[in-house]
Amino acid sequence: MLNHLYIMVYLQRFTIILILLLLSGIPSFSQAPDLTQKITVHYSNLSLESVLKDLSRSAGIRFSYSPDAIPVNIRINYNAVNKSTEEVLKDIFSQAGIRYTVVAGYLVLKTGEEEPPLVKPARPELYTISGVVSDSSNREVLIGAAVYIRETGIGTYSNNYGFFSISQPAGVYTFETSHLGYSIESRSFTLQDNTTWNVNLKPLPYTVSEVIVSSASNEGLILNLPAARSNMEAKSVQHHAAALGETDMLKSLDLLPGISFQSDGSSYFFVRGGSHDQNLILLDEAPIYNPTHLLGLFTPIIPEAVKHTEIYKADFPIQYGGRLSSVMDIRTRDGNMERFSGTANIGIVSTRLSIEGPFKKDASSYFVSFRRSTFGSVVKLLNPAVEAFHFTDFNAKFNIKIGKRDRLFLTLFSGKDVFRQKPSDVRNGLEWGNNSLTLRWNHLYGSRLFSNTTFYTSKYDYALYTDYDKKIYWNSDITSSNLKTAFTWYYNPRHKLDFGLNLGVYFFNPGNYNLPELTNSALHVSEVNSGEIVLYAGYEQQITDWLGVKYGLRFSNWGNYGEAFSIVYDEAYNPVSREEYAKGERYYSKNFLEPRISVSFKTGHLAYIKASYNRTTQHINQINNSISPLNSLEVWLPSGPNIKPQSAHIVNLGFLKSWPERSVEVFADLYYKRMYNQVGYSYHAEMLLNPYLEGELRQGDGTAYGFEVLLKKTQGKISGQFGFAYSHSFLKIEDLNNNRQYPSHQDKPLDISLSVDYAVRPRWTLNLNVVYTSGMTLSTPTGFYYYRGKQVPVYDEQNNDRLPDYKRVDLASTWRLNKKQKRFEHYLTLAFYNLLATKNYAFLNFNKTTGNDEKYYVPADTYNMEEQIVTYRYMYSMIPSLNYSLKF
Repeated sequence: MLNHLYIMVYLQRFTIILILLLLSGIPSFSQAPDLTQKITVHYSNLSLESVLKDLSRSAGIRFSYSPDAIPVNIRINYNAVNKSTEEVLKDIFSQAGIRYTVVAGYLVLKTGEEEPPLVKPARPELYTISGVVSDSSNREVLIGAAVYIRETGIGTYSNNYGFFSISQPAGVYTFETSHLGYSIESRSFTLQDNTTWNVNLKPLPYTVSEVIVSSASNEGLILNLPAARSNMEAKSVQHHAAALGETDMLKSLDLLPGISFQSDGSSYFFVRGGSHDQNLILLDEAPIYNPTHLLGLFTPIIPEAVKHTEIYKADFPIQYGGRLSSVMDIRTRDGNMERFSGTANIGIVSTRLSIEGPFKKDASSYFVSFRRSTFGSVVKLLNPAVEAFHFTDFNAKFNIKIGKRDRLFLTLFSGKDVFRQKPSDVRNGLEWGNNSLTLRWNHLYGSRLFSNTTFYTSKYDYALYTDYDKKIYWNSDITSSNLKTAFTWYYNPRHKLDFGLNLGVYFFNPGNYNLPELTNSALHVSEVNSGEIVLYAGYEQQITDWLGVKYGLRFSNWGNYGEAFSIVYDEAYNPVSREEYAKGERYYSKNFLEPRISVSFKTGHLAYIKASYNRTTQHINQINNSISPLNSLEVWLPSGPNIKPQSAHIVNLGFLKSWPERSVEVFADLYYKRMYNQVGYSYHAEMLLNPYLEGELRQGDGTAYGFEVLLKKTQGKISGQFGFAYSHSFLKIEDLNNNRQYPSHQDKPLDISLSVDYAVRPRWTLNLNVVYTSGMTLSTPTGFYYYRGKQVPVYDEQNNDRLPDYKRVDLASTWRLNKKQKRFEHYLTLAFYNLLATKNYAFLNFNKTTGNDEKYYVPADTYNMEEQIVTYRYMYSMIPSLNYSLKF
């Protein structure tokens, strides 16, 4: 552990030196106001405060003042035609008896008789207020809390560790802090030196009906927020209906426009026409490669362990990369620093227990959560051949404050499925799972430079046992480890710089049989070792009150290393030769640049247009040509001599409008995505135990475009959201569909969702979810012919048909059993998943006939010309569930 900490320190120092050298040419962050410009004004009995607002709007001047320090209510009578701004200010301020100084681009107003300086001081003096925003009940840090100055609206948001920093000239200011679901905290400060303010916000009950604060209610804060970003509130998700009562953060993504799942029973989700492996799922910064339980029916992330989730579909923050379609950043709970507490949940599928508390009050804490399925015993009773059938999850987090400037976090995660049976003398089965470890160190340099250094390791492992006792199995796995450091420099509220360095290593086993005699056989598939270096810097600037811009650049290098072998193919994908590489020998290396830019325009009161462009690169590919929704078997391969890296150009145009007094927000996005080197598969490709696996792959280009709208009501007795999306996704892959463009597997033009929460009584809430999407594309026969009396389908077009549209209505009711809110709270949730029992088809077959008993059979008599019919299969109908939960 100490060795890792020493490495983190050296990595931080190296990154600071390297980035500052690269950025040494950036010009000064401050710009003096132009006081020589000519303006015309007419003020008749207008308050000084109104005059200042008009001058700020018409002349582009930024004022900094305290209403208690200057006479803001004094009446001004003044007219000027084509006068310099400097003369106008001098005349008006003489009436009010105030003076000004120019500091860091602001006109700082004070009372007095001194003449204002006409030029900016050589070294403007700014003072910083910084701190951490936390929940007052448990000291859990709050992500995305708004911290702003009441008089000017200037402010910032707390980062992923609750930290904020605002720099201003000397003066008296009233700072306010707010977060959705919490009361507002305000405090006045006289800034004469750097100040620390650790804010503790008081949580409000989930069913509170008053509007407190909207997430998009401050003019000065949302100008540079990313477009195409959504938050998933953990408290809200826990009130939703879910399959078999297992509330699930990932499965709730289908309530967001532009995100849809493959079908019922699958955890594969598609974002804006991209494939499922183009989504980066991070759990405390560690990637989760296969988030599935029961072949995809559930996901392994325990609901009570989640604190905050953000999903980016475009305009990716500069620190994120490696995927083309989306980033899902899940942050887990830190642990209660005030007292011991916990939750317990008993359902028909699993039992969950979470505990948390302080090691030392307000200094260190822990959070531990465990889940195990409970249906295995029922399955074993129904089928005595089954010996084990269960899934387990474990999540733990420890955090320690080391002084005022340092903090350590350690996160452990494990999710595993086991199915083992003995139908004969030999036991066989399946096992797969995800494991990760994340160690993070936060450090504050001064009051404006925040750093986070992370080491993580993550592994997905799949094993198909043919003889469990002899440990004979087919195995596929991917392991990644990364050491990275990230910095944020809060120069002032209008200027921010992010930069960092990532060093990563990967191991890929694309599937081999665990038999000693096959290790060097013709069936052995080469493992791959890879390394990645990423260097990035991004700059955020608010140019005026109505214009903001963000721009940045990522540099990445990807390389593959031996011990390995690679097959050389000719243009027809025939193997020509085999290249052997010694251990540590680099045989593939590519460099990439990924520019990013976004611009935000204020078009009216709390109304903004946001335009962004991203170029992204992806080196990791999931190799799987199955369209089955049951997804646990996955093979991963990196880009290399035979697989070109995927890349994309993403353009997004967004609009945001907020009505904070009604707690209503509307988001609309237009997007276009051009993708390159998309992975496809030759017809009848052999995917298992094939050393020539890469020769089965085909690559080509893709296009996705669409329109999305999200309407949200964030608070009140009735809250919820409505989403609508219309989109298309097409591919053109070499050798497929006669080299013609075709709809991709994830092309679902229509996506409609509705989620409503209704607080019926203080102890009773209802949740209604509605989801409607177009059916998944698939290839169906374009004709039939008969050969020796057997009907044979003819396939001529790729993805020429669709399954029926997907429709689902869910209803959940949650009661708090105890009358008053106390430390011990009991909840009962009755839910109906797929309330209308809609048959959402997941499988389609063309090889069955109808028997005399009106059941479906695969024909065995090929000499009778029986007409084959189309048959569908669905995963489940309406699923009721009853869950009991306890909070203590």
